[in-house]
Amino acid sequence: MNIKSLLTGAAAVTLIYLILFLCFFKSCDKKERSSEEPVIQQTTEPSEETTVQDEKTQVPDQKTVEELSSDPLDGVEPYSDEYFTYQGKTVPADIQKLVASSKVKAGIAVNLDSREVYWSLNPNTAYPMASVTKMMTALVAVRKMLCSKGSITLETPIKVTRESSQIGGRQVWLDPKETFTFDEILKCVLVHSANDCAYLLAEFMGNGDVNSFIQDMNRQGKELGCSKFHFINSHGLTDKVNKDENKGSPAELAYLASILLHIPQIMKWTGVRTEYLRENDEAFKQRNKGQATMLSTSNSLLGVVQGVNGMKTGYTDNAGFCIVITCERNEKHTCVVLMGCIDRKQRDALGKAILNWLYRE
Repeated sequence: MNIKSLLTGAAAVTLIYLILFLCFFKSCDKKERSSEEPVIQQTTEPSEETTVQDEKTQVPDQKTVEELSSDPLDGVEPYSDEYFTYQGKTVPADIQKLVASSKVKAGIAVNLDSREVYWSLNPNTAYPMASVTKMMTALVAVRKMLCSKGSITLETPIKVTRESSQIGGRQVWLDPKETFTFDEILKCVLVHSANDCAYLLAEFMGNGDVNSFIQDMNRQGKELGCSKFHFINSHGLTDKVNKDENKGSPAELAYLASILLHIPQIMKWTGVRTEYLRENDEAFKQRNKGQATMLSTSNSLLGVVQGVNGMKTGYTDNAGFCIVITCERNEKHTCVVLMGCIDRKQRDALGKAILNWLYRE
């Protein structure tokens, strides 16, 4: 074998090794890029297709799938003037005094099981209801979610928008850089009464059109037979331009509460006194002295009055101090609605007294 042949053979071997090396490098490079693609997608707003696919992997069992496909309003009897029975019971003197001192403008106390009204004051007149509005916001949003056949679930990500971050009043200080789940936003609405989250929920469930969601709220009220409901937004703040307010009657709010009592996705938050947001956001906690965002209820009767399990409070200058209270003791379900009270202390004292009376009867 001569030198020329050796050189030719060595070149061939070198060429083979070079080809093998390049193939190996290309394969490794392809694997690295594949592993990074999901990370890049997570930093951007997910497409509708991506969201649906992700949510399917997060549904734990068949029962959840069936729940997601059900309409919570199936079989619900529409409201009418005959829905509740007014018996004209004698109201105790101490409650009459609290009614006078609280200057409550309207209200109702009802046994939800028998639909018997124990006490009422202008029960069928519409009054401003402030953040009590969020009861309908939650119903419409959760109903849309449950009827979506799994395309939207409690774990669906919702990206914060600039518009939602600019809503004032009680809030959790949303940042457009953040993304939360549907359930986290719902939690903020029902526990903390966060106006920015109520706006974001309406915006997301209205496919980017808040006004479309507000129309759905008004339409939902009419479909339920509630003619007194009037919604201009999803959070309950007074309109800054025309000073208009969301409105509802005590009787229709008690009826709405009776519906929400049977929707576990809503009830799991209405009875919570304290919760947290951003618990797993280490960057946020570093900026906030190691603390997550605390969510605290404005319903001071929770954990104080036996059996109280929800629902919602509200206040604006025009609405005064409002509250819808639901309670269960010994399998008896009741609801008290108070609107336009002079202050929170008087409102809560009246609500507590009425509830205790309902369970003595």
